[in-house]
Amino acid sequence: MRQLAIQSRSQDSAHQPNHDDVTGLATRRHAEHQLAALLDRAAAQGTKVAILHIDIDRLKEINHSLGRPMGDACLRLVAQRVSEVIDFKGSVSRLDSDEVMATLPDVTGLEAVVTVVERLLERTRQPIELSGRTLFASCCIGLALYPDHGDTVAELMRHANLARRKAQAGGSRRHCVFSPELLDEGPDRMTLRCELRDALARGEMALRYRPVLCARSGQVVAVSAQPRWCSPRFGVLEAARWWPAARDNDQVHDICSWVLARACRHARSWYEAGSGLRVVVGMPAEGVAGDQLAERVREVLAESGLPAGLLEIELNEGGLMQDPEHACATLERLQACGVRLSLDGFGKGHSLLGHLGLLPIDTLKLDALFLVGCLDNPRRQAVIRSVIRMAHELGVRVAASGVESRLQADFLREQGCDLLQGSLWSRMEYSDPSPE
Repeated sequence: MRQLAIQSRSQDSAHQPNHDDVTGLATRRHAEHQLAALLDRAAAQGTKVAILHIDIDRLKEINHSLGRPMGDACLRLVAQRVSEVIDFKGSVSRLDSDEVMATLPDVTGLEAVVTVVERLLERTRQPIELSGRTLFASCCIGLALYPDHGDTVAELMRHANLARRKAQAGGSRRHCVFSPELLDEGPDRMTLRCELRDALARGEMALRYRPVLCARSGQVVAVSAQPRWCSPRFGVLEAARWWPAARDNDQVHDICSWVLARACRHARSWYEAGSGLRVVVGMPAEGVAGDQLAERVREVLAESGLPAGLLEIELNEGGLMQDPEHACATLERLQACGVRLSLDGFGKGHSLLGHLGLLPIDTLKLDALFLVGCLDNPRRQAVIRSVIRMAHELGVRVAASGVESRLQADFLREQGCDLLQGSLWSRMEYSDPSPE
């Protein structure tokens, strides 16, 4: 028995350096050794190997809002789901805090791998039940194939990561296959992280304001503040390009706080000039984490002197879905500050429809995906009409984002949509400090 116990401890100690403590998956280093062996075998046999770089969305949001233990539990469940889909056909390892890698040997070609990727996306977007809460954590996936996209471990992992970044920036398309064009798409995430770290201190952040129009009158009634990074090295970058790096750096709170303060100072100057223009400031889930947002809003309003009714805080539906009860409490604290509240991205994913009557919001913003093909799709038109009618019955205004044509604007106006925003009015956008 003593010999068996010693042998068991020896096996455990051999297992631990090669496997992640939280998920039980192989570590990055162990995965690289395994992949090297797979490539050697594939080269000898003339077979293909697929490398999937998988980023788990919203994990950092869960860590921020619900704590690390809940985040770890969520990570374990997502890792388990990935492993179940990959099954005995391949292996799964943990690369980083919210990134895993799957390898599939002996694949017949790209089509077979994409089938697995689609199953992964479907499985990981299913609700997660933890400690009486319902959470959602989807994935985006980058795919590289040996020998088509590289012949070394480092090259294939890099190319899968580039494809993953492209998928992450691609909106509704949640996976991407590597192509050589991705090598020319600008600085990588690590470079952005290093440069972004001190961008605020160097004064490289600026705001661009996008108009929000009254659908009925066509007048601009508000502007939406969008942060941009004016990098001496990379040029002007919109937030979508560097926001993942900001998350990596834990800079989201600082950047959101800066945007809020600067936008309110600008709005105060417009107010003093006789304008009643409202300013809309978006807050991602990380910016809402904890209970400090309402306190920060009060501070900024006091410092800037902006009337509370001229500030609108826009919260993303996907972030609020992580914890609807906490979201209601946060919104109530913000409402007590006297600011307006809007819910962005409605209908993009898992909807807060069941909680809508309980949320103290002033405006519901339809996601741009609602408008795709709506002019030729009677069913989609019916959904838009129903959402607008329901919101109005709750005393909530409806805004539409992503309006690209006059025909779309006319359709939304006819359905009773209250506010419009989109590229149709891009010529009316302006950069800080003041509107023209």
